[in-house]
Amino acid sequence: MDELDIFDPNYFASLYKKVSKKLDKFSEIKHYEMYCSSGKQTSISYEEGFIKKAFNKDSSGLGLRIIGQKGKEGMTFTSDYSESAIDRIIRDGRIIMRVSTENPDFKNLAVPSKKYNSVERIYDPEIDSLNLEEIKEIINPIFDLKKREITPHSLSGNFSSSINNVFIFNSNGINQNEKKSYVNINAEISLLENNGFPSSGFSWQSESHLKDLSIENVAEKSYQMAYRGLNKVSIETGKYPILLSPLAVAFFLIDPISKAINSEAVQHQMSFLGDHLNQEIAATSFSLIDDPHIPGKLNTTSFDCEGVATKPIKIINKGVLNEYYYNSFTAGKAGIETNGHASRSHYASNVGISNHNLIMSEGKEDWEDILAGIKKGIYFDYTGDSPNYITGDFSGLILTGCLIEDGEITKSLSEALIGINLIDAFKQIETISKERMWIDEAYVPWVKLNNATISGRK
Repeated sequence: MDELDIFDPNYFASLYKKVSKKLDKFSEIKHYEMYCSSGKQTSISYEEGFIKKAFNKDSSGLGLRIIGQKGKEGMTFTSDYSESAIDRIIRDGRIIMRVSTENPDFKNLAVPSKKYNSVERIYDPEIDSLNLEEIKEIINPIFDLKKREITPHSLSGNFSSSINNVFIFNSNGINQNEKKSYVNINAEISLLENNGFPSSGFSWQSESHLKDLSIENVAEKSYQMAYRGLNKVSIETGKYPILLSPLAVAFFLIDPISKAINSEAVQHQMSFLGDHLNQEIAATSFSLIDDPHIPGKLNTTSFDCEGVATKPIKIINKGVLNEYYYNSFTAGKAGIETNGHASRSHYASNVGISNHNLIMSEGKEDWEDILAGIKKGIYFDYTGDSPNYITGDFSGLILTGCLIEDGEITKSLSEALIGINLIDAFKQIETISKERMWIDEAYVPWVKLNNATISGRK
């Protein structure tokens, strides 16, 4: 199959017509869905200022779900669109459906929405036309870090870009397709301390448009993180006020919320927010919106991965939890309509649930003024650890963080641990900055927590 076919909506519409005609011959099949994705990806890995590996890859595939009596489901997939391959996945899907377990919670596949909002700037033709020579020039600012006075001991990373098109059809009349672009750069460096121990730094940026990518900023952030980590100091165990950077807010506060309001986790009693709907879970200054229609952002889309129209929702309003994320199955189980949060990672994957663009409320103070008001505390930037999503308890290493002394960020912390329950953390929010920045799909400020327990290691 040539490239024109794998990105052509007319081709996939005709393919669905062929597949549905075959499926309609079997009376035991009550519902069916065809999800196709096509894409091309370019990736470069680099190390020590040299290109280590590069590749271009085109791919396309089809995932087929067929559902019979009492919710029995068969799912199959193929990257071959020949007649024999289509017949094979239909045959295999019917076999899987017949032997699968009955699912009384299944109500229906997604139905077409009354209105779909158009979205802007989700496809960048400049990314579509990128070649390896151009990418080599783009990433030069990262290679230039080798010219710094303190030369990185190691320097590595990756640049990747992709164009993806999805096509969704089902027996209820869903017929949607969307073409999107994506570009990402990441850098990892290490500097050597005077005692010979390395200090690491990293940064990344992901965008829908190439011109929104700042390689210089990624390079500088990774270098500064490593530089701050030279000559780390220990801290005494105790309770301290915490100033969370936007990166920490995105991964320590916002990401756990987006996972905990997954209705599948809630329905299986696997979420620390499962019993908190319509309850106050955070300070009244904390609000969070999921908006899938912001032009040019990573998770901007007019429909979810079942073809249901997306819409903005208020997840948390003035500290009160208002919404969970639903796909058609979990919504049917709950007896409500889906709110358009079905997701898939691949044409061969099962339907899941995930967020769109997350916008946290802004405050009234400059973040530097918030910092200036802290006599002794912790500037928390990143942890590689995750919370317990069932209990909300978190205990992990502050991978990158610093002391705050007399309103200034000073020495980098060595092996400092933070322990807190996330709902306690939400309620400990004291001040929110008026400045916000994008961290992947989240638009987040600096946030001061009144206090949290920090364990130091001597």
